[in-house]
Amino acid sequence: MRLFRRNALGIYATYGAAIVSGLVVTPIVLHELGTETFGIWAFIGSITVYLMVLDFGVGPSIVRFAAEARGRRSPEDTNALASVGLALYGVIGLLTLPIGLGLAWFVPELVSTPDELIWPARISTFLIVLSIALRFPLGLFNSLLLGQQRFDLQNLANFVSTALYAALVAILIPGGGGLVLLGALTLGTTLLRLVLPLAWLRSELPELRFSRLHVTRARIRALTSFSWSNFLVHVANTVVFSTDVVVVGIVLGPEAAALYAIPAKLFSLAYGLGSVGTRLLYPALSEYEGSREIDRQRRLLLTGLRGVTAATLLLALPLLFIPGQLIEAWIGEGYRESSAVMALLALVALVHQPIYLLTQFLIARARQQAIARTLVLAAAANVVFSVLLASTVGIWGVALATLLVDVALLLYVLPALAAPAAATRAIELARAMLRPLLPALAAGVVVLLGVGSLGDLDTRLELLPLGCLWTLACGLAVWRFGFDREERAAVARQLLHPPAAAAE
Repeated sequence: MRLFRRNALGIYATYGAAIVSGLVVTPIVLHELGTETFGIWAFIGSITVYLMVLDFGVGPSIVRFAAEARGRRSPEDTNALASVGLALYGVIGLLTLPIGLGLAWFVPELVSTPDELIWPARISTFLIVLSIALRFPLGLFNSLLLGQQRFDLQNLANFVSTALYAALVAILIPGGGGLVLLGALTLGTTLLRLVLPLAWLRSELPELRFSRLHVTRARIRALTSFSWSNFLVHVANTVVFSTDVVVVGIVLGPEAAALYAIPAKLFSLAYGLGSVGTRLLYPALSEYEGSREIDRQRRLLLTGLRGVTAATLLLALPLLFIPGQLIEAWIGEGYRESSAVMALLALVALVHQPIYLLTQFLIARARQQAIARTLVLAAAANVVFSVLLASTVGIWGVALATLLVDVALLLYVLPALAAPAAATRAIELARAMLRPLLPALAAGVVVLLGVGSLGDLDTRLELLPLGCLWTLACGLAVWRFGFDREERAAVARQLLHPPAAAAE
């Protein structure tokens, strides 16, 4: 894998900044705006994410084909891909604005917004929409760089923009501004994140050329036909991770949405950090597909399943074992209802992480149609169950619906889709996924439930030593017992002594 050490460390640094930002920003916004306004802000963030599906799967397809072209050493194919992608994204970006304007108008009606917050909610929503519209044409260049496995450039931009956003929120929100200021800060930092990597585009892709001659009906049809399945995958994933807060907001109101958004924020940080390996593996899996190195691709998948499961266990088990302590230390008292939601979302992270990796593997193998249809059906079931359980048992029922659907999804995808594509048995994939589980659970029982119960740990400072002990204990247990000797040696070589080809 190219630049593995730099990419891995950069992504972890970025998510470290995101975690610090979330720990700092969320309490400030919650306490300065109040529970109701914070719930509206969380609702805006969750519902505008649906506009990202207007990508129609083009972004992941560009990453996949750019990586495959790199495997074939074909820069001319990259030029054609980039030209077609820019033309498509230009149209998509323009279409996003009127759709987003209509969404911004109706947001206050969807979440029962007080009269004095109707126009701030609309303006804030449109600013978020504008940031999404800019992601389409500018995101093309980031996708091309990811196809070259240059995650380090995206990591740098994400780190800078995340740190700047947190600093500006901490400085400006206490002085007033509310929803409109939050929308403006999101727009500005998003633009920075998209533009910064462009400084390295020419050095990384010196032969990149855009030409209208490349934009033919045949090429557009070829890209969009592959992208359609990616689009369905994107829709399904967006539903899984964004519907919950929307459902809670519509069915139970903005205050309930705020109570759900608090654990959902920690869940998204933990899930995102756990998916670092998946993001690194996707272009590598696609490159092996282009070079027809199927055995290496399969070995990488098995190692990846162990790796992403191990990372997710490290991050999710605290959310499962001590949710109440974490919420109280982070936000303060009075959010007991959020604890059950957090515990259930921790289980969702553990189940969905291997689903995500297997999905990326199937797309890399150009077997995306079956997984796309499966994910869409699962997403529809998730929405139905979420609405039913929200109406009957409350906010924790929404998290339970997501968990039940994800468990059923994994039990189907593993034997029916992933194993045949990997030319291996489903039991081998399951073993790879489950191997880190027992050592992580043993460490969790001793540290989180054992040591964590010895004192009244309910502040961030008091939880810090427990967190350090947990990271050390879980990391050592999973490293020793969750991976075999060859995998430990391979990871050590990549981190400590990267090959010359990977260090270029």
